[in-house]
Amino acid sequence: MIATKGKHLLLLLSLLLFFLSGCSTTERLEKMAQEGWALHPFLEEHNIPSYESSYPVYYNTGAEWNERSLELIEKAQDYILICTFLGVAHAATEPVWSALARKAAAGVRVYILIDSSSNFQMVPDSHELIQAAYMRLNELGLMVAEYNSLSLSNIFFPLHLFDRNHQKYWVVDGELLAVGGVNVNHTSIAWPEGVGNIDTMVEVHSQGALEAVVSLFVETWNDYSPQQLNSSDFAVKESLKAEDEKTTLYLFDHYWPQKRTITPLFDAFSLYAQEELWLIQGYTFITPALLDRLKSAIARGVKVNVMLSEYATQEKYELASFYGILDLINAGVNVYMYDSPVGSFLHMKLIVADGKLVTLGSANYNFRSQVLSRELNFLFEDERIGQEALAYIAELKAYCHLVSAEEAQQYRTFKGWFNNLLMQVWG
Repeated sequence: MIATKGKHLLLLLSLLLFFLSGCSTTERLEKMAQEGWALHPFLEEHNIPSYESSYPVYYNTGAEWNERSLELIEKAQDYILICTFLGVAHAATEPVWSALARKAAAGVRVYILIDSSSNFQMVPDSHELIQAAYMRLNELGLMVAEYNSLSLSNIFFPLHLFDRNHQKYWVVDGELLAVGGVNVNHTSIAWPEGVGNIDTMVEVHSQGALEAVVSLFVETWNDYSPQQLNSSDFAVKESLKAEDEKTTLYLFDHYWPQKRTITPLFDAFSLYAQEELWLIQGYTFITPALLDRLKSAIARGVKVNVMLSEYATQEKYELASFYGILDLINAGVNVYMYDSPVGSFLHMKLIVADGKLVTLGSANYNFRSQVLSRELNFLFEDERIGQEALAYIAELKAYCHLVSAEEAQQYRTFKGWFNNLLMQVWG
């Protein structure tokens, strides 16, 4: 058993050394650019599926999505599938859980998948734990599965503990799919009161994407629940009409090492950008390899901007994220700090290249999303969507200041370094 534990730790260290190394990344990207890289063949090469989709609808705060989710629950007639990284029992989440329970009692099939990280949620700016939702959902008679339990039995398999399901998505009646970054927890939807996080859930109608995500949910559920499901029991409907405004949606379902899609996603933005690249990240725990993707774009004359956020709910996240700002600035990146007028944390994960290529979803620009966590992102190559994203970024930028090298130097503390190292695999 000790030997097995040692092998897992050695594998983890090897992975860290490989992905933290930047040399191979730079050479690989330069070679791809020289060989005439193009987006669509690249996506096909990496087996990224595309689907016809309705034009996306956005909900850009936790409170907005909470209101919409209650509306969707009320209208549901057949089934609701929810995957959330964090789900807690709290006054802010009780309306959602209770509404789901009422629907289940009325005959609607409700299944909820929650990551075990929910057992470690705290009241913002404190060390007070908030109870995960599992017990409450069982009391309400709802079907819930815990993804990869952080139980004592897993201490002998340390590498396995880093497998977390960071995906956030809803499927309602086989007609509507919503993907993004909003959890069913207190900070996402209710901190600060009435706003919650600044974050996005993207809502679409797309038969192909719905079928893919229903299959994803069922496969994941069956791995962690004794009650086995069948994808064929969850009908998916063709809900697009001829007159609907449409686009093409690329679906990035990441589960390393079986499905390695986030590295290609990051590569695509580095290579696609010719003029300007925006990364909106609540926090990013930068690595040399991730930094080199930005450097590669900058070397071609691309203006690269990263927007980070004040008001993380725990000091460790700010310390870890801000520690890397100086590395970004020294690489030539413009770093903006978002300071919400109402104290909201900018939890959004948005990347935009040349006002045309856009991704939204659960993946952060960090090592954990690139490798360790399950992630789900939408990608659009659509100038309409890109321009809307840039307009929203301009709204956020009105509450930002450009971080100077002098300010960034203040974050280079031992506590910052230590938390940055820790968050490479946990944050």
